[in-house]
Amino acid sequence: MVPGPWQLLSDDERQALSGLARSQLQFETLEERGRDRLDFKEVSVWGVREALARAYLAGTGRGHP
Repeated sequence: MVPGPWQLLSDDERQALSGLARSQLQFETLEERGRDRLDFKEVSVWGVREALARAYLAGTGRGHP
């Protein structure tokens, strides 16, 4: 089985993305919790856009999450 992108990240990278998810998307965690009300969240398009842009810029070294 081929690992997914999340499994390919280092602990530091996962921590950075988790912090971004908390600050930009108001997610408590990126861990699956096995309950729909905890694992699914309604998020605005502009919120996702901002979070993805910050993650991309952090990955290129042009910004901070």
